Amino acid sequence: MSENWLVDLVPAERPGRVAYLFPHAGAGVSAVLALGRALLPDLHPVAVRLPGRESLLDEEPISDLPALAEQLAGAVRAHAGGAQIVLYGHSSGSVLAYETARALEPESPLLLAASAQQAPGTSVRTAAGCWDRPDEEFFAQVVADGYLPAELLAAPDVLEMVAPALRADYRATHEHLTGGVRWTPVAAPILTIRGTEDRTVAEEDVAAWSGLTTGGHTTALIAAGHNLLRDRPAELADALRNALP
Repeated sequence: MSENWLVDLVPAERPGRVAYLFPHAGAGVSAVLALGRALLPDLHPVAVRLPGRESLLDEEPISDLPALAEQLAGAVRAHAGGAQIVLYGHSSGSVLAYETARALEPESPLLLAASAQQAPGTSVRTAAGCWDRPDEEFFAQVVADGYLPAELLAAPDVLEMVAPALRADYRATHEHLTGGVRWTPVAAPILTIRGTEDRTVAEEDVAAWSGLTTGGHTTALIAAGHNLLRDRPAELADALRNALP
């Protein structure tokens, strides 16, 4: 059930603004925990945990991204209960957050934030079919993309556990971005965040998010590489907080 995909990171009474945090490919609650804590007390943090990871490891990952966004929109709407909604996605999670914002309309999130991800509609840099490569090649790609630390290449048991969700997310995002979708703007303002040392996402591809909103676009830069969730959660939280109306 999609309502089980939303995990409150703190038990405190919810404020008027709730932030739904979409992690990168293959990741779950643990990836956004530090950011969620850093957003307190201004935003009530909620992690998006999809089938195929952590406590939902036994569930089949979902590779139909638009269908996934529709289910998430319904779950978010019910969970928020009238509170103002902020959607944040890191890397491929940004694409799902954007599609969820589209699925929520005509209701509009207070803010849509995307970090370390090229805008939908720009050129796709991930090689087609990389998700079907042998483990050694696929995980080398994942490490190069900044989603896993290189030391995990020596932990085959861990890799075997996360592989299905990682492969499904890579495939879903790539096929959605290259599937001829008409990228209509959302009404929510968009904040994009880029690490100044990120070599996987070009500045112009981040700037292209401006064409996906009628509510205004701003950009924040953080002195870091691609994995801002892991390396700069406090700075990410500051960027989100400063972008709130």
